[in-house]
Amino acid sequence: MMEFNDSEPLYIQVADFLEREILDGKYPMNTKIPGVRELAATLVINGRTVQNAVNRLVESGLVETRRGLGNFVTSNEKTFEMIRTKKIRAMAETFIKNSLTFVSEDELRRIIEETIASVQKE
Repeated sequence: MMEFNDSEPLYIQVADFLEREILDGKYPMNTKIPGVRELAATLVINGRTVQNAVNRLVESGLVETRRGLGNFVTSNEKTFEMIRTKKIRAMAETFIKNSLTFVSEDELRRIIEETIASVQKE
């Protein structure tokens, strides 16, 4: 279930939630996402808010509206990967900016390299 906060508009939070679910594979490429009414009922929010969130995903290219059929995750692999890479880069930038308040750039590089090496061994 989704928890909302007061720091940003609700439709943006819903769009981010749906984007995460899509990028995490809950809704693979070229599959239908739940309808606006269903999402509104599930999230217990206004349908207009959900429609604004879906519109945001359509504008980004991650979701395609098929007239009479509903909304689907893009079938364009290049678009999907571009959006996924952009999201990962934004997350990495936020992590790095926050981390640099605690350690030097060199120390952060060392920690990241050690962590990557450790994960690759698993």
